[in-house]
Parts: sequence; C-alpha cells; structure tokens
Amino acid sequence: MNKPTKILLVDDHGIVRQGVKLILEGEAGFQVVGEAADANEAVVKARELQPDVVVMDIHLAGTDGIDASSRILAAHPATKIVVLSAETTPDIVNRALQSGVSGYVIKEEAGDELIRAIQTVLTDRFYLCPAITTALIRAQSFTTPPPVALTLTDREKEVLYFVASGLRNKEIAEKLNLSVKSVEANRSRLMTKLGCSSAAELVRFAVREGIAKA
Repeated sequence: MNKPTKILLVDDHGIVRQGVKLILEGEAGFQVVGEAADANEAVVKARELQPDVVVMDIHLAGTDGIDASSRILAAHPATKIVVLSAETTPDIVNRALQSGVSGYVIKEEAGDELIRAIQTVLTDRFYLCPAITTALIRAQSFTTPPPVALTLTDREKEVLYFVASGLRNKEIAEKLNLSVKSVEANRSRLMTKLGCSSAAELVRFAVREGIAKA
C-alpha cells in the first residue's frame, strides 16, 4: 500500500487552513500532517514533520513565505513547496519562483487547481495556475525577462558548477557537505528549470552562462 502524501499547511488565517485542509483531505492519498501560522513556525514544523509538500502563503507575520520557503528548501531540498496566495504581483511571483518553490496557485482557485498543482509537483514538474501564467506573460510584454541563470539559487549554481566539472553525485555531496539525495534533488530541479534532459546539456548551459569553463 502506498504511503499518503504528507502535507504541511502554512497560512496566518485559521479559517483558510481549515478550508484548505478539508479540500486536501477529501483527495485520496493526501494527508495534512501539520499546520503553521507564521514563517518561523513553518520552518520548525517542516523540520519536525518532514512533509512531502508544503502549501505556503506569501504574506505571513514576521518574515514572509518566500523567506520561509528558502529556509525550508535549504534544509530539505527534496520538499516540494506550492504557494497558495492572493498575491499576483509579477515581481513577488518571480521572487517566489527564484526561491525554489515548485508551484504557484491563487487562493481563488484553491480547489481542484491546488490538487492538480500538488499532483504535478510530486512528479518533479513545475505548476503555475492560469491566472499566474497570464500575469507573468502580461508583465513580460513590457519588460525584458531576466536570464535563466538568475532564477537559480546559490546551491543550484554550486551543484551545476560541479556537474559541469565532471564530478559524480557522491563527490558533489562530499564537496558541499550534503547528502547524495540532496544533490540528486538539486540536480533534478536544475534539469527542470533549464529544460535539460542530460548532464551534457547541463554542462553546455554552465559553459554558455560562464558558470563553468569549457
């Protein structure tokens, strides 16, 4: 029997958490294992509960959900984070994506859309709800999108550098003081973000962007 997908809910409104919990636990195979009302509590609960997925609001007491996401992923890179927020400002959405989250859904679409997002990120793919995709496309009509390399986290750049240097996952793990599983998760995210299907393509990207030398 397959283990249920463990989910942590992070939102500063208890009534929102209650509603989202009802939606998610109505889906076979999903289990809400914990809730958090602010960023610091989210980081602590993620460490304690080791969820497969964190459903994260952006606007929280103290620091925001983007910072919380960065902290959670730094400690648990295999965790999938799906933002669930009313925020659609392109700059903030881009900040969230650059922090390493795997999906973004607006609260108005917190039913089937959220379930679809979670199912998608569990297969190591990204998910943006239609409203967010539209907002980003409209913003890009007036601005020049940043180079893809700018969307990489510092850890992903380090892993990419060593992949391009020819090191194996175990060797990279030793260099960065990480587990092999963490290196594999970072490598998988790199391939998804960069649209690469092989190590050779990662190397070509690293050389082209000046992250590694030919």
